[in-house]
Amino acid sequence: MLPVELRSLDRALAAYLQSDQALPLSFPIAGLLNLMATRVNPLAVNGVHLSPFARLTYAEKAKAFKLIEKTDSDLIELLDVHFPEPLKASVSGLLKFVGGALIEFATFGAYGEFAVYDQATRTLKSRPVGWDLTGYQPDGPVEGWDDFIGYYQGRTEVQD
Repeated sequence: MLPVELRSLDRALAAYLQSDQALPLSFPIAGLLNLMATRVNPLAVNGVHLSPFARLTYAEKAKAFKLIEKTDSDLIELLDVHFPEPLKASVSGLLKFVGGALIEFATFGAYGEFAVYDQATRTLKSRPVGWDLTGYQPDGPVEGWDDFIGYYQGRTEVQD
């Protein structure tokens, strides 16, 4: 007998697959992360958090991402076998991309200026955390390098 959460997830997945509407990427990506979490640590199915991936240690999460990105992973092999011909390389290629992109997007969000950017004034409300963590521009916003202010190397026009 499946736990209540898994039965709900199973019904939601069946409804999505029977629908002709676009499937939000968050749904299959969350499923993929949780599937890989259970491969890395089968005990991750039980715990305080609902998501098995959330129950992993950082080292185990890194192993889960490694499984997603591996070109010879069992999951990619399974996808290549069961999808019709025009989609085979696309689906497995997308899966490999997702593994890296999730880490890159999260890093960009954490190290970017978006959290302290004031859209109304188009200025930063405070110093971004990523700037402190990386030692970037200790004295404020970038004003540009002398070589790139105005025309580069005194040039005033471009010729072929």
